[in-house]
Amino acid sequence: MKKGNQMILKQILVILLVGVAYSGNLLSQNTSFSRGKMLTKENAIKDFGILHSSLINYHPAPFFYVNEVDFTAFYESQKASITDSLSEMDFLFLCRKLVSQIRCGHTQALPSDNWFASVKGLDNQIPFEMKHVEGKIYISNTVDDSLDFQINDELISVNNRPVQDIIDELLAMETGDGFTQVFRNALIEKRFGIYMLFLSGIPQEYVIEFRNSKGEIKQAAVQPTKKRAVELVKPALPDNLNKILETSWSSFSFDSDANLGYLRIRSFMEKKEYKKYYKQVFKYLKQHPNSKLIIDLRENSGGDFRHGNRFLTYLSSEKVLLNFERPRKKRTENEYVKYSGWDKLVQFAFAVKPRKYKAEGQITETFTYRPKKNAFKGKLYVITNGITFSQAALVSSHLREHGAVFFGQETGGAELGCNGILTYKLVLPNSGIKLDIPAYHVKSNSTKGEFGRGVKPDFPIALTVDNTIDHTLMEVLRIVRKD
Repeated sequence: MKKGNQMILKQILVILLVGVAYSGNLLSQNTSFSRGKMLTKENAIKDFGILHSSLINYHPAPFFYVNEVDFTAFYESQKASITDSLSEMDFLFLCRKLVSQIRCGHTQALPSDNWFASVKGLDNQIPFEMKHVEGKIYISNTVDDSLDFQINDELISVNNRPVQDIIDELLAMETGDGFTQVFRNALIEKRFGIYMLFLSGIPQEYVIEFRNSKGEIKQAAVQPTKKRAVELVKPALPDNLNKILETSWSSFSFDSDANLGYLRIRSFMEKKEYKKYYKQVFKYLKQHPNSKLIIDLRENSGGDFRHGNRFLTYLSSEKVLLNFERPRKKRTENEYVKYSGWDKLVQFAFAVKPRKYKAEGQITETFTYRPKKNAFKGKLYVITNGITFSQAALVSSHLREHGAVFFGQETGGAELGCNGILTYKLVLPNSGIKLDIPAYHVKSNSTKGEFGRGVKPDFPIALTVDNTIDHTLMEVLRIVRKD
């Protein structure tokens, strides 16, 4: 949601770029160096207390998924574990575990600017990417083809540690909406390289144990690198889908034989051209009576609420309402939590805007979007996966409420709502660890959603190891053409 999520994948790319995009030397490359500065017990406890207080006082719904007693008990147990000095990375894991308790995918804890500067320019990344498929971990991409392991080999262990143990440790500190696991798994896939840096620093080498395509279990020793993974060729669209329009964030194709449109939207972050673009898309569909439409929101982690809700006006016969709220309460403020200048301005605009609805104990803001005259009336199908989050999950929730048929995997964003709109920035004074804390709780219009879960597909489609073909889209097309 606008700055509430700041587009989760955009944050991921920034993190990775800082870590790997610059040249440098290896002289200072070692594990202890990349663990960050050491914190005294006193300073760590002070920062942990500021984090705890800030979450309670600034987050709009800290006890939506966890009760306050359990949250406080977890905080106290984690604080008691701080018995001696510890590194910034060890402290980051404590912070992230505490943040994960409130189950909000928009609340993020990142290392300090000093830590990022300390690893900048070094060969610091594990030289491959990974993916979850049917309970197993596979190598999804590599930095080059000279390595002993290959894409689609099964990953068994790293430095003699079972890869599932590594994943379990990362899941314990990963954040996400509600109780669904799909978003957390997806984030670990996207961030595996940087998370391995969090866990193990920069070792001299990684010993990778893997099972190859022949079923043989082998080992390979590889060094950390600054190379990026090779850009994979994206699967081509089926021949019967002819591309009509394309932007950097979306594409629209049409199958004239099946009278079927296919609209892929990778992000709702775009703020300039989307009005013109959707006008063209739905004008084209209007010229093809009784057409059906597939909307593909896979890998769409959200964006600007204005973009997402105006998109919905082309798919709705009634007004689209966006309601978001924050507690009407006194809070204990601290000097370490701040708005950016732009968010301060937006907050002021909200304060002077007439409020349409009143809810006990809440300050509720409402935006209303009127349906377009040429709104689409045909059958609607939606494809989602674990990265479908924030504004994309809210769009999915609205479409589910109004009868769309869903395929793929459960959305990473919760069906009943999320947090976002504006974002507080917290920098802990001793560690320098940074946090984003959303300012509002966004309520979807869903009456069908399951508490703490994403939008679930009517037709679940399992992921496959092979990424040269879009098996999910092929299966959706097969089903939709029969409908």
